[in-house]
Amino acid sequence: MFNFLKKKKPVTLFHVTHWKAGSQWIHKILHYCAHERVIAPQQDMKHFLQDKILPGKIYPTLYLPYQEFTQVELPQNSKYFVVIRDLRDALISFYFSIKISHSLDEKWIAEGRNKLNEIGIKDEALIYLIEEGLYPFADIQHSWYQSGETLIRYEDILENDVEILTPILVDNLAISKEFARIAIEDNRFEVITKGRQRGQEDMNSHERKASPGD
Repeated sequence: MFNFLKKKKPVTLFHVTHWKAGSQWIHKILHYCAHERVIAPQQDMKHFLQDKILPGKIYPTLYLPYQEFTQVELPQNSKYFVVIRDLRDALISFYFSIKISHSLDEKWIAEGRNKLNEIGIKDEALIYLIEEGLYPFADIQHSWYQSGETLIRYEDILENDVEILTPILVDNLAISKEFARIAIEDNRFEVITKGRQRGQEDMNSHERKASPGD
């Protein structure tokens, strides 16, 4: 009688983060590696909070605090990683996104753009965004800090993308190190922007600058 090795079940992978912390960049890399497994994000995280969690799939861009994320029952063999960003830089990115580059496909974005244009003065507009929009970013970040979980800094990924992301991709997506490296390099800022270097600002682009310390 033969002993057959059981095929290892694929990991169900969750990418948890907050807005303006490179979420779409990471999403592109995950999609590049295993597009057939990626669950398309929905508004208000409905694909995670309301729909049945599908084993073996990849859930990118989950903007959720620790308490809300851990209330959902996850399949066996689930893994997750959490990416955060300096809230000062997230604020600046949020400002340019709402004021200029984000598509107006949601009502709140159009309303926010009108408000920022009405305010006019940048410093006053930033104060408005802090008071009206930044608290959810901070709540998510604070909850994960308090949880004691290992967090990945967006700024560190910018400087060491291959070193940081390769283990996540290889260990959880069952791909080779070489393919992971290609996926990461093919989705770098310079490639997506067709040659613009990090730090070279284009305020009209959603990939505006990709530089910390803004």
